Amino acid sequence: MPRRIDPSTDRAAAAVLLGCTPNQVGYCARCQGLTRRYGPTAQVVCAACRAAEAAPSADGSSS
Repeated sequence: MPRRIDPSTDRAAAAVLLGCTPNQVGYCARCQGLTRRYGPTAQVVCAACRAAEAAPSADGSSS
């Protein structure tokens, strides 16, 4: 499961983890962690939040 990138992480370091440039790094709309927020392959929601949304809940339902 993808991990949230803490917002206190240096943008250059986050960019390396995300595979983008530092000016493409921004805040996740849900958890405020860092994500590739700008550019051609931008994601408004980070990978950790997308994975949590897609994972089945404890009661077996998808939401």
